[in-house]
Amino acid sequence: MNAFRTSTLPILCLLPLALGVLAGCDSSDSGMDADQPLRQVSYDLSANSNDGALSNGVGATATFRELGPNQTLVTLELDGGITDTDVSHPAHIHSGAAGSGGNIAIYLSPIDGTGGGGTSARVVDRSYDDLTSFDGYINIHESAANLGNVVAQGNIGANADGQTSEGLNVLDNPQSKTYSLSTNSNGGSVAPDGIPGQVTFNEVTNGMTIVTWKLDADGDGQYEDDATGASVSHPAHIHNGAAGSGGGIEIYLSPVDGTDSAARSSKLVDRSYDNLTSFDGYVNVHQSAAKLGNVVAQGNIGANASGGDDGDDGGGGGGY
Repeated sequence: MNAFRTSTLPILCLLPLALGVLAGCDSSDSGMDADQPLRQVSYDLSANSNDGALSNGVGATATFRELGPNQTLVTLELDGGITDTDVSHPAHIHSGAAGSGGNIAIYLSPIDGTGGGGTSARVVDRSYDDLTSFDGYINIHESAANLGNVVAQGNIGANADGQTSEGLNVLDNPQSKTYSLSTNSNGGSVAPDGIPGQVTFNEVTNGMTIVTWKLDADGDGQYEDDATGASVSHPAHIHNGAAGSGGGIEIYLSPVDGTDSAARSSKLVDRSYDNLTSFDGYVNVHQSAAKLGNVVAQGNIGANASGGDDGDDGGGGGGY
């Protein structure tokens, strides 16, 4: 990263607030040293043979990137990029060692098989030290409907020796803006009346932004316990032009797993915050990768939206 590093301690105090998290931060109890760079570690996930469409499996890399005292960005990247399948590939951190059959401990963002470079991201509300010492492993699955077909698997935390390196050079006083996504009636079988939501741009470095979107499936505005209950993942994209114009996909976002109660997802986008908040675009959320024609939520962003909400996640519930 080429972004200029400023004092780390004020950054770590401010970033969780920009992300919508109430977190205390001072030199006496944060556990962070202002003179130390933020950390990251990567783990190899091996291709796993299975009985599904991706029978030979797909190798991948999982990276834990420290964001602050109580948050870690977990990114996934498939070795071969996109899988060219009409599904999204769910991923989870499980308890125990790989192959033990441990329960899901943490939902990660699925990887869109149709595009987006074979990557996803999820901001996890756990400290870097907690995750890097966690007794667990990661599974990446063929699809939400075929979870039994594990295409990649690998130990993490206490069960693996990861490759460490310097992490993100986050900015002092990072900016944040949230835009609303409106329900969109469609002919689908999952949410024919649509689902409201929101998308948030969080500045991280001079040239990178974390884009997080959420669904409010129960309509209570709280952004918790909002799983759609569908055995699919819901892809989302930033499109060119204004909502309803039919503009092409500009940026693939990470899908939301229909079984994930948090109903949220993130993507680390290689564009500046100013670029995204002035972009002539809109967001579409779809029923599934196979049913992209069924748009369940839609909303203008950037140059096409009426300002958005600065520094507010708009829905409570903490974080992304």
